Formats: sequence, structure tokens, C-alpha cells
Amino acid sequence: MIVRQFCARHGRTVLARSSRRLDRGYVSSRNVDNPMLRQSERDPKPKPGIPGHPDEPSSILDTLPHPPTAATRSIAKELEAQENSIHALRADVQAHTTARIMSLDEFEFDAKNPSKAPTPTTSQAASSPSSTPSTSPPAPADPLPFDNLKELNRYRRHVQQERRRGTHLSQTYDPTTLLHKPPKASELTLPMLLANQTHLGHATSLWNPLNSSYIFGVRDGIHIISLEVTHAYLKRAAKVVQEVARRGGIILFVATRKGQEEIVVNTAKLAGGYHIFHRWVPGSLTNGQQILGGCGVKVVDIHDREIKQYRNAFTAGNHTVMRPDLVVCLNPLENQVCLHECGIFNVPTIGIIDTDANPAWVTYPIPANDDSLRSAALIGGVLGQAGKEGQRLRQLEAMRGSATYPTHHVHETLQAIETIAALDVQEPGKASERD
Repeated sequence: MIVRQFCARHGRTVLARSSRRLDRGYVSSRNVDNPMLRQSERDPKPKPGIPGHPDEPSSILDTLPHPPTAATRSIAKELEAQENSIHALRADVQAHTTARIMSLDEFEFDAKNPSKAPTPTTSQAASSPSSTPSTSPPAPADPLPFDNLKELNRYRRHVQQERRRGTHLSQTYDPTTLLHKPPKASELTLPMLLANQTHLGHATSLWNPLNSSYIFGVRDGIHIISLEVTHAYLKRAAKVVQEVARRGGIILFVATRKGQEEIVVNTAKLAGGYHIFHRWVPGSLTNGQQILGGCGVKVVDIHDREIKQYRNAFTAGNHTVMRPDLVVCLNPLENQVCLHECGIFNVPTIGIIDTDANPAWVTYPIPANDDSLRSAALIGGVLGQAGKEGQRLRQLEAMRGSATYPTHHVHETLQAIETIAALDVQEPGKASERD
């Protein structure tokens, strides 16, 4: 208590001896901007306006570095591109302005010194009406770096291409490449089969022992199909498709699994065949006269041009249902009925046989993964390219005037159909009513 009173008395004495005036005040709206006034520690402090101030707990989160997102990166790229274009435009404007100023300076210098102007030649003096030479200065040449706007735009595009050089990714995966540009059988390689997952089989507990010669080994409880065997069997199947197409045969592609619609359609278009991607109707071959007997048939020549004189004869349903010459099935497990009917009528078949399928179901098995869409697209694309090559060879022989298939029995069949169509065959019900 004595020390406190002594400090207070000593402080009053120092203030009394000082010549500085003591002003007592409080913080208000009028003097809050006065730098000579010090706020009391008991008054509430205003909120700091500086981001990241330690007294503001909420601002600590704003100062932390946030990871960039896809939206912020796209906005940053757009801003950077706009800044680059603005800088390029400013540089072009500056270059044009500098060139124009230099041309004006040269023009003024030539106007001030007419003695240095070029004198007219004798031919120009003889052709002029007056003997006095002209004192007007010649038109200065345009020293601009670009003659017109087209050259300027070409220069800008060149600069942009040079800036983008080295940042373009050329080796990118496009899942639609196998559909629109499938490889040929001669272009097929083992790394291509490996990249498209044709070597992955099923679990070892689901395997079929008849596939033992196609299996390379086991990894993580899954059978691995030998790529060398797949490569050899796929090239053999492609050769079969090519020969059937070259001889004008009917090729039917079947793929009823979800996601294989576009694959089978593109494969059939390449090979010039037919496709089924919904469901195989049981009895399409064994009872085809009842299921497909009402369908029309188009008769064409060796150049694939329709012969219209047989149109009415075949649309009446007075013909035998035509069966395919080759059936390609991309998922044999779901189409065992189709393969069974093909076996009854000795129709050759080609199928993708996985480790859980029976290779005896088809005539020409292709040991590969039937669950992967990439595997099915690769195999279907190779077979489609083989069919396309066969169609090309057939049309080439047709241009030479020869057919790649026998035609003597075709004429006999057409004559028999014309005879049946010319007869007035009555239905049993109508005949009994007339009697």
C-alpha cells in the first residue's frame, strides 16, 4: 500500500512539472480515428480486418492451403489463356505502333530534306507535261511486320501451336477404337491380347477339365489362359470367316449379353453378315418354316444387285427357310440352344470359350475371356475384318466375271420356285367349301 501511494504521488508530481497538457478522453465515434488517443484495455477491441489475424479463430481456416479442384484448375487455365492472349495482343499493338511511328518519322525527314529525294528518270521527265520536276515526295513503303490481318492471325496461330508443343498426350486409351478401327488378323499381337484382358479366366473351382490344354497357369486362384493358344485359335477362326465370306456364305453373329450390342452390330457390318443381340428364339432352325417362313428373301447376282423378277415369288412364303452357313457366338454359355440347333443341321460354329465352358460346344473354339467387353470387342473386330477381306475378294472375282461359288443348282432352285408360284394352289378349307 505504501509503494502504491508513493508511485501515485510521484506520478502526479511529474505531470505537474511537465509543460504538456493532459487531456483525458474516451473512445467514441468522433475520436476513434485520433492517433494520439489510446484505447483502454477494458474497451472491446474491434474485429481485425486483416485475414489470418491470430485474434480471429475463424480466419485460421482461411489461411490454410486448400488443394486445387477440377473447377479451380479449369478456371486458372482459362485465366492464364486470357492473360496470354492479352499479352500477345498488346505486343502486336506495340509493334504496329512502333512501326507506324518510325514510318512517320521517315516521312517527315524526307519532307524536310527534299534535296535527298530521288530524282525522276529521263523517261518520266519526257512523259510529264511540264519540264519542271515534281517536288512531291514519293509514297513511303509500309514497314509494318504484317501486310494484312490474315498474316497476323496466321502468326498468332503459329505462336499458340509452339506454346502447346510438348504438352499434348498422344498415347491415350480410347475404348471406342476397337469398335471403329479393329485390328486385322495379321496385325494381332500377344501384347494386344494381354492389354484387352483375354488371358483372364474364372476361379479354379469353376473350371472345365476339357480346357486343361488352354490354361497357362494359376494366379490368385484364377486360371490364366495361354495367349499363344488364343492367338493361334483366333487366327484360325478368322481364316474360316474369311473363306465363308469369300464364297458368298451367310454369317450370323450372336451376342446376347448386356453391353455387347454395339460390338456385334459393328462386327456384322464389317463382315457383311447378320446379327442377333436380344435373344435366340428356340426353334429358329429346327422349326424355322413356322417361325421364319413368312420372311421375304432377296435374290441378288454376283455383284450384289437385286433381281426384281423373283421378288413376288419369294415374298409369298413359297420357299424353304435359309439357314446360315456359319454362326459366330460371343457368349456360348447363354446360347446353348442355338449351338445345339446348329449341331443338328451341321452348321459350323465359332465361339469364345472361357475356362468354365465346354469347348466341344462349338466347331472352332477361341480360348479367351468372354466376360470382358474389351476382349469381346477385340475378337469380334478381328473376325469382322476377316469377313470384310473375304467380301472384298469375292467382289474382286465378280468384277472379273467369275463367281466364287457354284451357281448351277441356284438356277434349278429358281426354276422350281417359279413353277410353284405359277400354280394356283388352293387352301384345304376353301376347296371343301367349293365342293
